[in-house]
Amino acid sequence: MSIKMKSGFEILAFSDLNYDQITVEIQHGGEQIAQINKDKGIQFMEIELLLDCIDESSTPKFLLDDFLAALSEAKKLLESS
Repeated sequence: MSIKMKSGFEILAFSDLNYDQITVEIQHGGEQIAQINKDKGIQFMEIELLLDCIDESSTPKFLLDDFLAALSEAKKLLESS
């Protein structure tokens, strides 16, 4: 499943072998920014910032409200799966 937002963020749900539960990835402009998992339960979701995946020649920059909206969508997706 994929949710594309007008702000350029995209939320992707997938199964990652490193996690027991479904995981979501947050991308911006096609670059991976973060992964969120719920292995420890809905109340204890963890976010991993994917700093190694960001192109060294670019600096991710976006509006805070857009990022918070992407995080909110990712959380909703995990809560419903």
